[in-house]
Amino acid sequence: MPIQKGMFLLCLLLPIAVAAESPPAVRIELIALDPAEASALPLSTPVYAHIRYQADAPVRLVLRPFRDGQPVEDGVYFSGSPWYPPPEGEGIAWFAFSKPQRIDEIRALATDDWGTEWARAAVERPLTARGGLPKPERAPWVEPMKQRFDRLIREAARSDGWSLSDALLTVFVQLLFLLVPASVALQVVALRKLRGPHLGLAKLSALAMGALWLFVIVTGLAGSNLSPIWLVFLSPLFVALLTVLLLHQRATARGAGA
Repeated sequence: MPIQKGMFLLCLLLPIAVAAESPPAVRIELIALDPAEASALPLSTPVYAHIRYQADAPVRLVLRPFRDGQPVEDGVYFSGSPWYPPPEGEGIAWFAFSKPQRIDEIRALATDDWGTEWARAAVERPLTARGGLPKPERAPWVEPMKQRFDRLIREAARSDGWSLSDALLTVFVQLLFLLVPASVALQVVALRKLRGPHLGLAKLSALAMGALWLFVIVTGLAGSNLSPIWLVFLSPLFVALLTVLLLHQRATARGAGA
């Protein structure tokens, strides 16, 4: 049957499509940190990074503290990041501690909108944060780059002003996400309600859906942040197929009883 062949080909092509996705070429350099030399900082005092980048796509620049090779997240807060445009430029990022903490490494990262790391520049830096210390003087480069950072954030906010098309697009995207659990629920209903050839097609749909979920889980555990998007793209197809099967069986049953 054409539907069976289509589902089979779809399961075969999913891994190929994901493998074809490639991240942009990105390089970053950690030019300077501020404070440059201090080994201890008072709480709520940012550590700033001056970052240079080269990229063939827009990037976000962030700064993260590490200890023993693991990210430090307890009591840490970070700057956001505007999109920095290609092909090259400079940016600023920072983090600060709201509670006593100790780190031994600082990493500047170039990421996408989901936090996927595209490039990094790291430096070993033993540093503690605790109360009762005086605030350090800032390097001359910090304030001009903060002003540029704030300007980029304001420009992004203005360009993100919502229109009717933006609202409709948002509603459409939310509906796509809602179809993921709806497709699973509808699959269960179809397996319970359908009979005969309709049930056979529903079982093929269940196999294809199971293969899709297995693929997403395996690639997700392997570190892929993009694989779940296939659930969003393909769930509407499952919903459409199962809805047609349920309605067709209902219409057939009514026709037989007439």
